[in-house]
Amino acid sequence: MFCFRGRQGGLIKVIWHDGQGACLFTKKLERGRFIWPSAADGTVVITPAQLGYLLVS
Repeated sequence: MFCFRGRQGGLIKVIWHDGQGACLFTKKLERGRFIWPSAADGTVVITPAQLGYLLVS
């Protein structure tokens, strides 16, 4: 599973493979930004709970 956030922080994309093919989930906020963990090397590992928080907010 891969999660990406847009440059301005208002868009998130999640790509995963369900065993039959790739799936893409996209969520765009009308206002505000997704709170994203900081990454020193450009890669962040998040827990399922953190992913759930991102998708609900």
